[in-house]
Order: sequence, then structure tokens, then C-alpha cells
Amino acid sequence: MRAFPGKHFLFFAAMKISQTLDLIEKIAPPNLQAEWDNSGVQIAGRKEEVHRLAVMLDPLPETVDPALDWNADLIFSHHPLALTPKLPSRLDGFHHILRRVLGADAWLYSAHTSLDTNPDGPVNWLANDLLLEQRGVIEPVGSAQDNAGYGIVGTLPSAQPLEVFLDSLGRHINRPFWTVCGPRPDNIRRVGICPGSGSSMAEDAFAMGADVFITGDMKYHQAQETTGCIVDVGHFCLEEEMMRRLAASLAHKLETSQVDVRFFAGKDPFEIRLAHKS
Repeated sequence: MRAFPGKHFLFFAAMKISQTLDLIEKIAPPNLQAEWDNSGVQIAGRKEEVHRLAVMLDPLPETVDPALDWNADLIFSHHPLALTPKLPSRLDGFHHILRRVLGADAWLYSAHTSLDTNPDGPVNWLANDLLLEQRGVIEPVGSAQDNAGYGIVGTLPSAQPLEVFLDSLGRHINRPFWTVCGPRPDNIRRVGICPGSGSSMAEDAFAMGADVFITGDMKYHQAQETTGCIVDVGHFCLEEEMMRRLAASLAHKLETSQVDVRFFAGKDPFEIRLAHKS
């Protein structure tokens, strides 16, 4: 930032692409991503500065197109464009995004498991909203000093009957329905949470004392075999809110720069359809 003597205006230096990515990677350290993952730069662009930063859950045509129509210089998504490298060998959504992003000289960056494994980051927004205390990571990664990993178990300020807890959960979850499986405890004190596809961690969460586990993508046989109560709110629900809040946090961090941050909302691929019975 430069101020000129005798003048009443300030000039703010634009953010470099590298500076913006450094800021993102402080929240989502690349070294914490899973071996199978593809967090990081998905498409490199020719632009050197960021004036408009678009944030979204999925890099799909329905979110990338409006972001580029808004003239985004950098698109930041949670899910990668592709988990493994591939060529645009057919005319599909992958081809469309490549064509549009490259045509705009823009960048596409994804923070997937690198964001999921930061327990102090936005992945645990619901744990913060529920005021969970005495937290522990379900599946640690990295060194013991990092305290990083997937999922979290924490304690409510006070025990709640199950139905009271579920009513309270509904005030935080932006979804009109969810599914519940497994034995129903009378009271809830310890809560496990893992956004996205976290159903495989349910038994570990119960071993850590969780009375209920909140996640997405629960499968039929898992539901039959679970030893504890699981609330499946869907993959989209928790992670869409995570990225919306991350966009707001980035906007706050960049408010003294010339970077305009906007969240581009996605759409839950699942919807409620009521059966008509004669």
C-alpha cells in the first residue's frame, strides 16, 4: 500500500496469484492431503494478479460459468476438477470447464482433503455452532504436533434428549430432511461429525464415546450394521456451508486489498419427491 504526501487517497497493491494461493494454503496445508487426492492447482492461468476470487464447492459448469461471466481471475473450489490426470477426449463438463477457464486466462485451485484435515479450519463449522468442547480428531494424519485429521468428536455444553438435539441440529443444517439409522440413545452428550463421505469413521467415533455421528453418504448395509446412532445429512449440505463460510472469511482477510470475493452457490443433487398413492 502506498500513500502520497499531501493527498487524501491511498493506492492498494493488487494481490499476486502466488500471494492468494499462499493465503489459501495456510488454511488448507497441501502436505495434509491424502495420497490419493489431487488438491492444488487444477488449471494454471496466465493472469498474474487476483482482483476477483470466486469460491465454490464443485467446479461444475453451473458454478464455473457464472464465476467466469463475473470475470473471476481465480476460482477456488473444494472438490478437484479431476482426481487423476486425463485428456479432454470427449465433449463433457470436464472439457467445457477446461475450455472456459483456459479461454479466460484464469486459474482453478482446489483444496480437498487438505481442507478436510485442518481441525481449526472451516470444516468444523458445525462443531463450532454446536459449541462442542473437549474435541478430539477421529482419524489423525501427519505428526502428533499438527493435531490434524478427519472428523471430530466433542462434548455438548449439556446433555440433550435425542429429539431435542435433532430439533437443534435442524436450526443449523440448511436442508429440509435427513435420515437417521442405528439405535437411538435417550440422551446426547458426545457428538461426532465428519462432513462429506465420512460414514466409514462412524465406529471409530462411537469408540471415542460419541452418542451420535453426523455425516453424509451412508450406505444401506452400513445402516443395518451400525452400533450407534447416525444422522446422514448428505454430502452436499455440510460442505456447501463450509465453503460459504470460507468465502466470507477470505473476504474479511482481503478487505484491505483490491480482491473482491464472491461465493457461487451450488445445488444439492438430491431432492425430496413425495410419492402419489391412489
